[in-house]
Amino acid sequence: MLDLGLMLMKLRFSLALLLCFSLIGCSIEGGAPAGQPTVQVPTPLPTTNPATSNLWTLGLTEEPVDLYPYSYAFRGAAPLIELLYPAPLTVVAEAYTTTGVLERVPSFENGDVQYITTTVNLDANGVITTTQTETITSVRQLTVTYRWNKNLQWEDGQPLTAADSVFAYNLLRGSASTAQLATQSDLTADYVAIDQYTTRAYLPPERDDPNYLVTVWTPLPAHLFEGQPSAKEVSDRLAQSPVGYGPYTLKAWTAGTQLEFVRREGQTEQLPSTIIARLYPDIAMMRDDVLSGRVDVAWTEGSLEQLALDLKTDVQSKTLQLLQAPNPIWEHIDMNLAVVALQDIRMRQAIAHGFDREAISTTLYGTPKAVLHSWLAAESWAFDPTTVVSYTFDPALSRQLLDEMNYRDTNDDGLRERPDGTPFQLTLTTSAQTPIRQRLSEQFVSDMQAIGIDIKVEALSTTDLYSQQGPLFGRRFELALFGWLRSVDPDGAVLWSCAAIPNQINGYSGDNFTGWCMDTADRAIRTATSSLDPAVRKAAYSEQQQIFTRELPVLPVITRQTTVLLAPNVRGVQPQPLAPITWNVGAWQR
Repeated sequence: MLDLGLMLMKLRFSLALLLCFSLIGCSIEGGAPAGQPTVQVPTPLPTTNPATSNLWTLGLTEEPVDLYPYSYAFRGAAPLIELLYPAPLTVVAEAYTTTGVLERVPSFENGDVQYITTTVNLDANGVITTTQTETITSVRQLTVTYRWNKNLQWEDGQPLTAADSVFAYNLLRGSASTAQLATQSDLTADYVAIDQYTTRAYLPPERDDPNYLVTVWTPLPAHLFEGQPSAKEVSDRLAQSPVGYGPYTLKAWTAGTQLEFVRREGQTEQLPSTIIARLYPDIAMMRDDVLSGRVDVAWTEGSLEQLALDLKTDVQSKTLQLLQAPNPIWEHIDMNLAVVALQDIRMRQAIAHGFDREAISTTLYGTPKAVLHSWLAAESWAFDPTTVVSYTFDPALSRQLLDEMNYRDTNDDGLRERPDGTPFQLTLTTSAQTPIRQRLSEQFVSDMQAIGIDIKVEALSTTDLYSQQGPLFGRRFELALFGWLRSVDPDGAVLWSCAAIPNQINGYSGDNFTGWCMDTADRAIRTATSSLDPAVRKAAYSEQQQIFTRELPVLPVITRQTTVLLAPNVRGVQPQPLAPITWNVGAWQR
């Protein structure tokens, strides 16, 4: 069972990570956390025209902050960091897979995930404590063994060993600078080298957490640092001058213009020999260079609103290819159940049916497929479409529900009044300077006005919105539009359990901002996040999802999309929701 401190910390820093990007990273042989499928890495396509000696040019609309694998800004730079520091595990087709850094994915089946028996101290209440007490008992403890590729070398020629991964753990354990580090630190009670190429993670005793594979620590070059350097010293040293173990090395970084990566000696010739990552101020200029042949592969997480028709024409005329995949950020509207008007489920249903989410999805991405119908993504193994209650755009039904509650327009001004005759207005609180969220707000205001609900938008700075003293943690809002990050394992206790409601007792650090608490849903989400049995987890998520979508404390809006533009002759690029676009660069062809 997740303890409250973990739940609060994990979600708070997931949120913090989104802020760092103004809302602009998960692991592939035979095993994965129970309840999650596994997948073999797709075999590279037969190469008729190998990229061996070719220069490949990429297009980006966001310049990396740095190229440090533990950076707070990691997600935006992940496609480039993957060239230098390939993730030990990555996620393809919603399943963990190896990248060549590890020999295999740890699993119960191959013996790399095991329970051991350990002794612990118990306090007076029978709770495990690190303090020495007179009560000692034996409990089980989950361990995960990671077997590192023995042929990996740092770019300066030094061998990569288990000590480099343990170095990263000792350097960063306990850190909460990113959501990933907060989760890793909490789940890793200890992390040690078993031999030169093997590490083992120990989860906290009695902790059965399905996310156990996040306990692998991306190696850092320990040989470059003497003594016990600080985390800041290491990040400062590697941020702009990375020393990686991947197939590429950074040759040059011209700020605001481009980054150049060259293939390291001894790497497979299946890989491009040189990769140029060209930086663009907007999508339009990047598109122009794809059309002109100056860029092979380009991507953006931004809106396509100004280019949707042009891109449609490009695709039809076969002057470029367009691929889209959902990314981990999903936008939603929280409805504070402390607000009297929102306590009536009919009001929440009226809002849901009155918001044309397909229209705004089409506006932003040229397709309605970004619309979400549950907090679980349709791609997730835990998603059960048979239990989801969907809310299609139906303004007539919205008006009917509002009439039933006696919210009516009594003065013919187009806006409804409360049952007592006073003006009815709801405030939508959101973050400022987030273009996609601004467009969502505009559509929401317009759609709500069409059914007679007056919406006032309150756009706050990210600091004010997400601070512990802000409206979310203090539950001083009516409606709130913001985003969460998803991962391959849904978790969810940090979002929906009763224990995660911010209040004075927990120091207003909970993350269930709406205050939604139902015994049946709470039991379901706790079961789903504390069991390792796939069938038990699937059934529990299905039950919780049914209750959640029926009760609707939160309206899922859209999952953001990553749009990839390809030159007409490019093949093999496979964008994934939870892996960087460069995850299979060796399979790219043209």
